[in-house]
Amino acid sequence: MAISESLLLKKLSGHIGKELVFKQYGDKTVVSKYPNMSRRVLSPAQLQVNETMAEANYEARRIMADEELRNAAQVRLNVKRNKLYTALIKEYFKKVREAKEISG
Repeated sequence: MAISESLLLKKLSGHIGKELVFKQYGDKTVVSKYPNMSRRVLSPAQLQVNETMAEANYEARRIMADEELRNAAQVRLNVKRNKLYTALIKEYFKKVREAKEISG
């Protein structure tokens, strides 16, 4: 891991390919190797959240694609158009949490 205060790297953040990662810590830029996540093991709770998020994304995309459903959701959630997708994801997670509380 290298720390740089170079003007070229001053506000750089992100990654290049799957080789280098640039992070900002205060006024310094840290350059490190891209992490190897191939051997990570997710817990059952993490797998469940990943599955729920995939379902939420699918549902939100479906609603956003249909103009009538999109307008109804925007009125129901009382949000601006650019915040609607995030509000739909939040609503889906809330619905799942409530269903889980009722059933168990």
